[in-house]
Amino acid sequence: MENEVRESARIESATINLLTDFGFKRIFGTEAYKKNLIRFLNAFLKEYIGTIRDIDYRPTEHLGLLEKEKLLIYDVFCSTKKDDRIIVEMQKASQEFIRDRVIAYSARSISSSLRKGDRKYNFPKIISIILVDFELPDLKGSDRFMQRVTLRDDENQKFSEKVAFVLIDLTKFAAQTDFGQLPGAREKWCYAIKNMWRMSASDIPAADTTFRELYEECKLSKLSDMEKEEYEKSILEYDDVKDAIEYNRRLAHEEGREEGENTARRLLVRNMLAEGIASAMIARISGLTEEEVLALAKE
Repeated sequence: MENEVRESARIESATINLLTDFGFKRIFGTEAYKKNLIRFLNAFLKEYIGTIRDIDYRPTEHLGLLEKEKLLIYDVFCSTKKDDRIIVEMQKASQEFIRDRVIAYSARSISSSLRKGDRKYNFPKIISIILVDFELPDLKGSDRFMQRVTLRDDENQKFSEKVAFVLIDLTKFAAQTDFGQLPGAREKWCYAIKNMWRMSASDIPAADTTFRELYEECKLSKLSDMEKEEYEKSILEYDDVKDAIEYNRRLAHEEGREEGENTARRLLVRNMLAEGIASAMIARISGLTEEEVLALAKE
């Protein structure tokens, strides 16, 4: 039944789903729409690093220093005119090592910014913003939807301003909420990212130019035929992931948490392989390495 509702909503929707890889990267990761990223970043980071006037997109693939080190691929990676580096990631499936992943991504950005002979280790600020479409354990049972982590000592004194993490739980933004009644820009951005494919122009107050413009830019009618094909593929991948997550959640509950989660992850990978989803994409969703995914494909 849930699948039928999702399929019906997808067909009738006039706007793209920003939770898909295609939708998120188009609206936040392309030069044509970079004002959306600037507005989003200012909503969450202005009080920490000042107003961002412009950004430069940077390569999203980061190789390690050694051949054996893991390739990391960011959804969006940019720098400000002050050379602050900002990583923005969208995660749709719960991962056991989400904290480790966030730290690893920041660490790779730090190492890649260091220059030979720089004995001062004068690397720029690295800020990671991770939006997740699953419940963050640290925010469970709380009204809070954002967790900001900085480097402080055991007496809560500031240790360094060079690294910060912002985790955002999108599950806190139910579709039934009145968009016009949301208290601030942060809440509006979260709601729009979570629910854009469900929204209509009438949901957004006429005076709210930022989100009226965002809505217009998210219209399916803006896509070329080739982009529509890419978006359709991204939607199918998104639906497959959500279906697999729901099935695996039930399986884990029935079989016992530890054993069920291991079985569930293997089934999730195999189901996605059967649907023709690329191994690199499966690795990102499942938290496994691409080598582990390929090994499961051979079993």
